Amino acid sequence: MLKSIVGNIVSPDPTVRKLTFANFINTFGNGMFHTVGIIYFSFTVGLGAHSVAFAFTIGAAVSLAVSVPAGHLADKWSPKYVGIASFILQGIVLGLQVFTKTWSVFVILLCLEYFVERFGQNARMSYIAQIGEGQKRVEARAYMRAVTNLGIGSGTLIAGIALAINTPTAYKTMIALDALTFLFAALAYTRVPNVAPTLAQHEKFDWSVLKDHRYIIATALNGGLNLHFLVQNVAIPVWVVQETNAPRWMISGIMLMNTLAIVLFQVRSSKKATDIRAAIKLFQQASFYVALASLIYAMAHGVNALWASIIMLVGMAVHVAGELTGSNSAWMIAMDLADQRRQGVYQGIWAMGFGLTDMVGPSLLVALVIGIGQFGWVILAAWFLLIGQAMRFHLRNV
Repeated sequence: MLKSIVGNIVSPDPTVRKLTFANFINTFGNGMFHTVGIIYFSFTVGLGAHSVAFAFTIGAAVSLAVSVPAGHLADKWSPKYVGIASFILQGIVLGLQVFTKTWSVFVILLCLEYFVERFGQNARMSYIAQIGEGQKRVEARAYMRAVTNLGIGSGTLIAGIALAINTPTAYKTMIALDALTFLFAALAYTRVPNVAPTLAQHEKFDWSVLKDHRYIIATALNGGLNLHFLVQNVAIPVWVVQETNAPRWMISGIMLMNTLAIVLFQVRSSKKATDIRAAIKLFQQASFYVALASLIYAMAHGVNALWASIIMLVGMAVHVAGELTGSNSAWMIAMDLADQRRQGVYQGIWAMGFGLTDMVGPSLLVALVIGIGQFGWVILAAWFLLIGQAMRFHLRNV
């Protein structure tokens, strides 16, 4: 078991190994912050839950707005050094949040953090796109994602100490430690080999990427499938609590199952994405899995606690198969369809698909699965199937 876990998070490639080590440090800190951040700023500082949530929405909008220009910087300058600078600046900005007392200061610092984070994320994706081709790039992304889940999960467990202590000092300590992890991640990132910029210094940024209709439509379709991530984070918790007899702790069990599956199987499943044609087929398979999972979740309504719990776990088992398959296919499509000289810009466009889904998805899902009920899950399943068919038709000539 231990050997299997290690083999799925430690790459034999030294460059990928160094990348994932830096990523683990970063995501470990993120796990701590995401667990205590909203609670600390909402209740300990006293900014209020709605105000803090709105601040995060503004920050996400800023990240979305700078996504493409941030990618251009990664293409024009070394993605390694853009990544290092991003980690350092994020650490500084997050450290300042410990001293935040007012909402206006909090939202300014949060926007700065999201702004800098977007540059770093695009730089890392641009870096991966340059260190290999085809399946090797997908495998590198798979290692990054497996380590991300392990890091966030580990950070969440540590943050549980602060939740148990429940004092301002405990929360501030977690946030300060997260700030330090950014600096340690920057130090670890200095060990990855440098890669040359793909654009010359005189090449200016433009929005010509928007003329690549094939890529834009593929981005939109992938964003449509990515709604399944919000099914996990938004729809399932609300569905379990309000519409099933399953115990509330089952939400944690479902999420733990998902995390373990990603850590154990993401890298292994990435080997199926051998080329762009295989990725298109995998995308359609992923849409089928998450559609089937949606129908299974619907069956948890109206049965006793034991059966509701079993049904939700079975649904997640099918769902995670779609998540694994869909992630691998999306990485291949995103990197192979892109202009290889402008990977940063193109990955910025791809990230916008995620961002837009994150903005509209939560309200849509609540309206479907709570407002409509079981039939809402049927509508959702039909949506996922349609997205899979649409992607295969759209890229039929690739």
